[in-house]
This record gives sequence, structure tokens and C-alpha cells, in this order.
Amino acid sequence: MNEFIAHWTQCNTALTPLFLLVRQLNNITMSQAQFTTLRDTLQTQQNTIQTCLITQQMARGGINLKKTILQNQFHLFTSLLEGYFRNTDFYEARPHAPGFTDGQETFIRPLGDMMSLWLKINAGPAPAGVTLPLVLGDGTTQGAFASAVSALQFAYADERAKAQDLAMARAKRNRLQDQAYEVMKIYRETVPGRLSAFPDLITTLPRLTPLPGHTPVPVNASAVFQAPNASKVVHDASTDAQLLRYELRGTVGHQYNDEDAVVIATHTPQEPREFVTTFGLTQPGAEVALKVFVVLTTGNEAGSATMSLERPLALPLAA
Repeated sequence: MNEFIAHWTQCNTALTPLFLLVRQLNNITMSQAQFTTLRDTLQTQQNTIQTCLITQQMARGGINLKKTILQNQFHLFTSLLEGYFRNTDFYEARPHAPGFTDGQETFIRPLGDMMSLWLKINAGPAPAGVTLPLVLGDGTTQGAFASAVSALQFAYADERAKAQDLAMARAKRNRLQDQAYEVMKIYRETVPGRLSAFPDLITTLPRLTPLPGHTPVPVNASAVFQAPNASKVVHDASTDAQLLRYELRGTVGHQYNDEDAVVIATHTPQEPREFVTTFGLTQPGAEVALKVFVVLTTGNEAGSATMSLERPLALPLAA
């Protein structure tokens, strides 16, 4: 879109005092200024998607923290059953421990069984060595445990809402991209007839697809966390004779997504082969997935292997 905007500006200069309009399929015309606004709106929407990814990642992190605490409390509860309730109905009715990677329903079901059994234990006679109501070794009561399970359910609901926000943001982004693609395609069809007196503008029309040619060999790249909130990426040099530039692209989260990826930074073959960026590492525990792309003069490109990076939850103390 940036290339089309620059070319469109040249066309308007050539046509002064007139200017070039593109008539879309819905018969509504678009000017270069309106197309620039569309570009800016699309860029804003791409940033909105990254924000949605960050908030969803935070929600998932909250779920995992709650699951870890509840799982530890579950084991404290079953250890009390092992120590004081063997050969009782309570012991035989003990639930199986949930797995950390279990989904919401599978993880919460045994916790509900534990809450119910805990109430029954509190109402029954106390075995030797136990004081009722039963309190776990970390001081957790049955009521506090029930509240924590409820909080986990609310956290799952919040994460689903965040996932819906992300889906809606992507849908809007896709509509904007479809509109932009339509305008650029019609622009390429409009310019030859409208600017026949300016052959240089026709031959320099921006392309929507790469020229025929080869795909470059991807370069090896690696990334490390650089305190307090940055990632440093270094990469090998490309030996391709048609090398134009290198691009660092990334998405929030540990998995790289081509559709959501944004260009974080670029540099020429003559510049140092490294990138330093704070992209996505806004808080402790945040994760990003990065790739270094080799881009040729023909528009053909190839990305490196994915580099996943996490900002530590807590920085180690200096020696």
C-alpha cells in the first residue's frame, strides 16, 4: 500500500490540476488521500490485533497461575487423605488429580468433587490427629478453595471473551485488506488508460505479486532476551545476488502467525545484521514469536525458522 500511495502521488502530480480517482466495484471512487486513510486504518487495526493477542495472553497466564495453585492444593488435600483417612469411605471416594494441560471441564470436574468431599469430611467425625473443619497445610479452608475454583471459572470466561475480541479484530482487518486489494488491483487497470502520455508511470506500476523468479534461501537467525524488556535478534548474511533488504516480523505469543505478523524493523544488506526491539515484551511472562525475512528485488521472500522468546517473570538479582 505504501508503494501504491507513492506512485499515486506521482500520478496526481503528472495530472495537475486534475488527480487520479479509482472507481471501486461498488461504483464509489477513491482518491489517493482516501487510500492513505485506508492504509492508516489498516495499520491501526493490525496494532489492535496485537493488543488483543497481548490481553488474551495475559488471560491465559492468569488461568495457568490459578491452575497451578489449585493443583497444588488438590495434592495437599489428597495427601491428608493418604495420611489420615485410609480405610474410610472418604478415601475410596477421593477424585483423581487433574492434569495441568486438561481443558476447562476436565480440569474443574475433579476440583468440584474435591469441594464436595471436603464438605462431607468437615461434617463427619474427626480421625485421630485431625481437627475439623479440615484446613490444608498452606492454610486453605474449604470455602477459600471453593472461591478459587469459582475464580478459575470466571477466568476461563474472561479468556473466551478475549478470544472473541481477537476474532472480531481479525474479521475487521480482513475486510480492510480485501478492500485495499480491490483498490490496488483496479488502480493497476486504471493507470495505463488514464496516464498513457506518461509511459514511465505505467512501467513503474507497483506490483501485487512478486515477479517470476526464485525463492531465496532463508537465513539462520537466533534471538535472546535483553533486559529489561527487549529481544535481540542476530542473523547470517544472505548471499543472494538479488537481495534487497532484511525484515524482522513478529506476532505476540509463542506461535508465529503469518496473517497476524507485522513488520517490526528492516535494514539493508550493508547495515549490521541484528535487530533490537521491545515488540510484545510489555510485561513479565510475555511471549513473542519472530522471524527474519530475506526480501529480493523481485518481491520474492523467505523467512527464517520461528524464534520464540519469553520475558522472564522475575529478573535475577545482580551478584
